[in-house]
Amino acid sequence: MTIRYVVASAVFAAALAAAAAVQQAQANPYPTEVVTDYVIGCMAANGETQEMLRRCACSIDAVASILPYDTYERADTIIRMAAVSGDNTAMFREMTFLKGIVDQLHLAQIEADFRCF
Repeated sequence: MTIRYVVASAVFAAALAAAAAVQQAQANPYPTEVVTDYVIGCMAANGETQEMLRRCACSIDAVASILPYDTYERADTIIRMAAVSGDNTAMFREMTFLKGIVDQLHLAQIEADFRCF
């Protein structure tokens, strides 16, 4: 083996690894902990099987392809705050604008169900 061959092989391997990393980042732009939380919640609701793992992972990928992460994060926050009882959090349950953001997430989840379940 020549040094030229070794260097070319190393450059090619590095390019493949970089391309794979870019493809993975494009596949699901949501942070890993958000994806994991979604999949765990989905599996808890639908069954803890290998098949459900695949379907739940597909579901969050579908949601991510439809809804930008900042909108997902807003909707998730609104849902969590609306679940807290009390007057201080009533706005999260009553404001039409906030319900519209949550509806965007629900529509994305419905589409994900059609694609994955």
